[in-house]
Amino acid sequence: MLIGIVADAIFLAAFFVETLALLSMAQALYGWTWNGALVPVMRFYGETTSPLAAFEAGFFAGPAWLADAAIIAAVLFFSFFIAQARNAMAPYDNGDGACYKPTRLEAAIDLVLPAGICAIGAGLTAPTLLPILPLPVALWLLVKRLAGKPSWFEVSPSYYVNLALLAGVAAAIFALAR
Repeated sequence: MLIGIVADAIFLAAFFVETLALLSMAQALYGWTWNGALVPVMRFYGETTSPLAAFEAGFFAGPAWLADAAIIAAVLFFSFFIAQARNAMAPYDNGDGACYKPTRLEAAIDLVLPAGICAIGAGLTAPTLLPILPLPVALWLLVKRLAGKPSWFEVSPSYYVNLALLAGVAAAIFALAR
């Protein structure tokens, strides 16, 4: 249960940073200014969170919104590949119907290793914005799964939740800014 609570907290923190990245991108691309309570939040994000979360984007010369897009791309990469990485690195099904019961150490390694590998991949590929490309694939896999057709590639349900929430926030930003 504690692992689930920690996972939810990490998801919410990542979504909060993605929301700030969307606000910052809107500010950089459209010249929008934020008033009230958002001013210190956006200042803190721009001065500390963004350079820390998207340090790899600093290696590339690009527009002001590249770091914000790299943050969103890193979260999308991680959430797209984490379920598949866990299945690939910690297969407990022996194929004969009997499942292997891992020890506590093996379970801890199987929890940390896929997340670490996905985090490294997210950090390396995020500045290229390539992690945004799996979006059509994820939607195709969702339609395929809803149609009852099996797929060997598994996408985490949190990926779809993240996409829906991010689309809702983006729609709200554009609706409220007009």
